[in-house]
Amino acid sequence: MNLWQMVLSDHANIEELCREVLRASPSGPNSRAELFADFELELDRHLRAEQNVLYPALAHDGRTESYLSEIDHEHHDIRRRLDALAAQPDKNGRRWSLDFKDLTGIIRHAFTLEENGILVMAHGILPPREADKIRRAYEREKIASYEASRWHLPEAMMPSRYGMPTGMAFGVLAGLLAVGGAAVAWSMSRHGSSSRSNRPLHRVSRRPERPFPLKAGVVDDRMSRTSQGSMSRNRPGASGMRETTATGTGGEDSGDNWFSSANPPRAPSGLSTPLQPGGTAPGTSAAAPAGSLKREP
Repeated sequence: MNLWQMVLSDHANIEELCREVLRASPSGPNSRAELFADFELELDRHLRAEQNVLYPALAHDGRTESYLSEIDHEHHDIRRRLDALAAQPDKNGRRWSLDFKDLTGIIRHAFTLEENGILVMAHGILPPREADKIRRAYEREKIASYEASRWHLPEAMMPSRYGMPTGMAFGVLAGLLAVGGAAVAWSMSRHGSSSRSNRPLHRVSRRPERPFPLKAGVVDDRMSRTSQGSMSRNRPGASGMRETTATGTGGEDSGDNWFSSANPPRAPSGLSTPLQPGGTAPGTSAAAPAGSLKREP
């Protein structure tokens, strides 16, 4: 499709949208308000592409000067009427329909002026290579308009307007932003670590904590009592003293009644046990001393 066919295709599409808007129902998925919004966007893209690409290429020739001046006036009138129709809230009334029919007539007059006037002259003025170059620019302009409405950005910021794929351009831009952010974060972390390493060290006075949550002297006192008990058992007559001090006053256990490897548990006096073999087994005679052998009868 060459440049002239592309422009004529846009004219036919816009005129068909005009007829669909007038035939649209008041509500539903294809209501008049929705179809008018599509018509407004399509007409604005076509007018922008012509004014930004096609008309500047023909402005240097004196034969097209009068045509361009008249078409520019027609475009201003179309945009003024289009804005007035878009500002009306009720698009299903009779008054709105009459105003839209007037706009449709002006659009058809402008298209006829282009098709039978400036496009015929441009076809003879522009060489084929120049016309193909303008066609590619015209197509990029319309694609940039579609993408600008999709991304909600100005058309001048769209890469497709300059012949670059939009997806790849945005991907490269996102990658550059990610690398820049990582570099800034690394620089800030390095600066913070270097400032901390250069900071002078200060001695912090701390009070030593006890190894166990006990009162002071409890462990040492119990160990001293245990050692005293073991020494008293080695002295003669220590058994009677042990029995006296073990019960204490009022039947309460004293602090020496603690078991350990140095102070093992002892059976009552007079009873023979494996730990105290020198006593008397209950209901029997005196037990044999430790280490003695029992003779067979």
